Amino acid sequence: MVGPATASLSPLTRSDGSSSYKCPATGFNILGSVNAPVELPARRDALKPEEATVEVLVKPGTYPAGVGERYVEGILKGMLGKLVLGREKGYPRRGVVITLAVVGSEDVGRGDSYLTMLPALLHASHLALLSAAVPLSMTFTATVLAVTSSGDIIRDPSVKDATAATSLHVLAISSKGHLLLNESQGAFDFDTWERVHQRALTICRGVQPSGSDGNIAMVEDMEGRPLEGFIRETVEDKVYHDYAWKIDAA
Repeated sequence: MVGPATASLSPLTRSDGSSSYKCPATGFNILGSVNAPVELPARRDALKPEEATVEVLVKPGTYPAGVGERYVEGILKGMLGKLVLGREKGYPRRGVVITLAVVGSEDVGRGDSYLTMLPALLHASHLALLSAAVPLSMTFTATVLAVTSSGDIIRDPSVKDATAATSLHVLAISSKGHLLLNESQGAFDFDTWERVHQRALTICRGVQPSGSDGNIAMVEDMEGRPLEGFIRETVEDKVYHDYAWKIDAA
């Protein structure tokens, strides 16, 4: 049986913030770093007068970056740019540069869907931003789900499973229960997407809508703890490690 994901904060010492995230189910291992706030090149399209500019770089492990990397960089930049509080003191007219490297794991091949790696990239970015103390409006978690021809939903599909699937979906859910990202490929109907959405809520937050009144019912994710709790525990472990001397002395 494949084990749960593992993550750590601040594995790099020469960046403002960093993280590592490994998902054994998909085989992806991502090392992320954040430098912020930093001076950006004096390009007209890179400087904003009243807020920070978010830049994302994805570096594959075994070949030069191409169209797939540019595509996923655009998705990451669009979502993370809305979460970073770029108007905070010291951030206007500066940059938040996020670098994500695929290390020691399976790469997405040319022509394959990058959606299978997208949740790992999102989680690595999220943790690196927290490590760098970049102000965020909310936290989030993400998952990738594949729908087979028989209608089954597969969590964290491999590249091979994703290729054979009827449709592929990546959803990011905020700590407030908002749907922040919905990227889908393939043929599917609304009922299928609704099942995918409810499954994503269970995986990310451990909750799902219940009843016509829209109330939220707590449920247990039979596949493991909710990702929201995993991200929180990862940050708590780092804080405890950094302040263990103070806690022990109290």
